[in-house]
Amino acid sequence: MKPSRSVTAREVRALAHPLRLDLLECLLNGGPATASMLARELGESSGATSYHLRVLAAAGLISEDLDRRKGRERWWKHEEKLRLISTAPAEDAEYSAAIAQFEGVMLQRDEEGLRRYLHSRSEFTPEWQESAFIGGWGLYATREDVDELSQFLVTWLRAHRIPPEKRKQGATLIHLTYRAIPQRPPGE
Repeated sequence: MKPSRSVTAREVRALAHPLRLDLLECLLNGGPATASMLARELGESSGATSYHLRVLAAAGLISEDLDRRKGRERWWKHEEKLRLISTAPAEDAEYSAAIAQFEGVMLQRDEEGLRRYLHSRSEFTPEWQESAFIGGWGLYATREDVDELSQFLVTWLRAHRIPPEKRKQGATLIHLTYRAIPQRPPGE
């Protein structure tokens, strides 16, 4: 599955906000929830979560779970559409600006995930500390090789995004970062 421009600038901009990404992750990992439930989980106000949920819904990234609605209480669920975003330069200035904002937010999230782990690693069991992995390599690959690896990882990730009631015993939330970005060899 290749990244595409089928994602609109509006969708990218909706994703390019740390709280909105946190809300999406909560809905993906925890299932449908209300703004109040998500506010408690994330330590935010319900007004903030409600606003950002509406932005995500307007972009088609989440939808109201009408089967769970009771009175004024609105439940939200993640839309199952998989979106891979092309970050290649675009003719459309609005799309390029949205991509730049999105990339900045993603890099901040990755760095924050690493900082949280390094700060709290002693709180994890020795087995989890052994399983934690931070690494990076330089290697020569074709675009097709990178596409194949990316597809494999996306397939693996989708298979492991399962509802709480179906998770394996001992499963712990992990932060997984993957980047496959071309580089100039040293001295070139």
